[in-house]
Amino acid sequence: MMLNNKEQPLSENLPLFPLGIMVMPGEVRFLHIFERRYKNLFEDIEQFENCFCVPFVLDGKNSNTGALVRLEKVLAKYPGGEVDIAVKGVDIVTVKHYNEEHPSRLYPYGDIEILNKNSVETSDELFKVFEKYNEIVLKLDLTKYSGINFYVIANSIGLSEFEKFDILLRQTQKQMNKTLVYYVKLKIILAKQQNAIQKDYCLN
Repeated sequence: MMLNNKEQPLSENLPLFPLGIMVMPGEVRFLHIFERRYKNLFEDIEQFENCFCVPFVLDGKNSNTGALVRLEKVLAKYPGGEVDIAVKGVDIVTVKHYNEEHPSRLYPYGDIEILNKNSVETSDELFKVFEKYNEIVLKLDLTKYSGINFYVIANSIGLSEFEKFDILLRQTQKQMNKTLVYYVKLKIILAKQQNAIQKDYCLN
């Protein structure tokens, strides 16, 4: 991804890869590229410092919210040109302008606004409910893990794509924390119900 004089990611004419996934900052996702237009994107990716934008597809339609991702690793290449890759979320973006096809290539491209949501201050309430979730589900010794933050928590509790989208739509860090707290509490309730079912269930 080319940088301007202020060392900020260029936000114009970036490749777009719409998908039904919402990639959070720091999250690693795996993609299988097989369509010709996205093979084109992969072929051009070094021109953009290995970055592209993934607009979130909601109910079959492209939303204007998405993720800026960076290629982490090429996992496999196939004779027909298909590739398996790992990408990592860099930041959350708003797609300002969407073009269906590049003039000389096949992939979509457009202009984005980077929202600078790659770092979110974690509230005390969120830490507390995550500790409770850990006691019930993960059962990890959290004292052995440094750097537990908002996105580590968000990426540890099994959020659905829509739940991630719902959190990242929030305008302020306070709202993002409040929404994630809600989902952690919901996961705790579901985990307790599942544990109760397993405890009470027995084979005849």
